Amino acid sequence: MLKRLFGKKKPDDDGIDPYEEAAAVEAASGHGESIDEIRAQRDELSTLMAGISDAILALDLEESPLFYNTQFAVLVGQGRLNQGRSKLIEMIRDPDIIHAFRFSLEEGKTFNLKAIPITQDDRRKFYSLSVSPLRRPDRSVYGAVGIFHDVTDLKLAEQMRIDFVANVSHELRTPLTAIKGYTDTIISDLGMGRPIERQFLDVISRNSDRLMLLIGDLLDLSTMDSGIDHMVKEKISTEELTSRIVSQMKVALAAKEQKVETHVRATHVIADLKRIEQVLVNLLDNASKYTPNGGTIRVSWEENTAHDVLLKIEDTGPGIPPEHHDRLFERFYRVDKGRSRDMGGTGLGLAIVKHIMQRHGGAVWVQSDMGKGSRFTCQFPNENTTRV
Repeated sequence: MLKRLFGKKKPDDDGIDPYEEAAAVEAASGHGESIDEIRAQRDELSTLMAGISDAILALDLEESPLFYNTQFAVLVGQGRLNQGRSKLIEMIRDPDIIHAFRFSLEEGKTFNLKAIPITQDDRRKFYSLSVSPLRRPDRSVYGAVGIFHDVTDLKLAEQMRIDFVANVSHELRTPLTAIKGYTDTIISDLGMGRPIERQFLDVISRNSDRLMLLIGDLLDLSTMDSGIDHMVKEKISTEELTSRIVSQMKVALAAKEQKVETHVRATHVIADLKRIEQVLVNLLDNASKYTPNGGTIRVSWEENTAHDVLLKIEDTGPGIPPEHHDRLFERFYRVDKGRSRDMGGTGLGLAIVKHIMQRHGGAVWVQSDMGKGSRFTCQFPNENTTRV
C-alpha cells in the first residue's frame, strides 16, 4: 500500500491520485482484491497519515510532491502547495531543507537535520528533519520522504537550561568577586601593618549572606523540581499564619515605615506549612521592596465560587509593565535588573512561589497597572479536591 501511495503525480485532497487508484483497482482485480478492499485500504492509510502528528512530504525525482499530509500543509501553508503542483523550492525556501531532500534523491542516503527554525503564523518554531530515499523493488531511487518533527519545546527547554547556567554563574560571580577583592585587600593591609577596615568586613558579610540566600533558593528549586520534597498538608489558620509572618518581617517593614493591612474572609487553608510560609514571606518581601516608604501592603484571604482559597497580596509600588507579566515567574527574570540586585534579591523568589503553588495543584498570577501597584494572587484548590 505504501508503494501505491508514493508514486503519485498529482495528489488529490487526500494525497491519493484518482488515476493511479483506478490503475491499482484494475491491477488488483487480477489478484483477487475487490474495489471495496482497495478503497478500504486507501481510507485506512489516509486516516493513518492524517493522524500522525509529524509533517510528512514525499517528492519524486523532479522534486514534485508525491504525497503530503495535513500537518505539512499547515506547516508551509496551503498557498504554497498549489494543490500539490508546486516544486520543492516553491514550497520551502530554507536552503538546508532543500539540500537534505536533494542529497537523499541524488545519493540515495538518509539525511538528518536538527532544530531547523521555521516561522509559522508569526511564531518561530523548530523542527528536526529526517529525509530518506524511496526505492523500487530493484533498489532504484524514485523519490524521497521527509518527516518534520516539532522540537520547539525541547529547543526552548535547552535554551532555558543554557540561560539558567549563565544566570547562576553571573549571580555567583558577583558576590564572590566582591568577597575575593575585599579579602585580598584585608590580607594586603595586614601585611603592611594597617588596621582592618570595618566596612570591608561588612561588604564580605553582606555578600556572604547573599550567596547563602542564593544557594538556599537554588536547593529549594532543585528539591521541588525533583519531587523528592514530601509535602504534608494540614489545616492552617490563615489569620495566625499571616500575623506570625508579618511579625517576623516587622524590622524590614519598620525600616521603610510600611504598614500591612490584613483582611481574612477565608479562615483556613489546606497546605504544607513550611511551603506556604515561603510563599507568604517571598510575596511580602517582594511587595515591601517595591512599595515606597510609608506605603501600605494589603494581604487578604478569601474564597471564590469554587471554594478555592485565594491569597492576595497588593502593593502600592510603581506597577509592572504588561510585557513582563508572562515572564515574571521565570528563574532569574528581573523587570529592572540593576534595581533588583541593589535590593538584595536572588531573582528566584517568584519562581519558588510558582513551583510551590504547582506542587499544591494551584496557581499564581499577577495583575498590575502602571502607577497603581501590583496584586499577586495564589489559588489553593478546594480542600475536598486537594491532592498531596
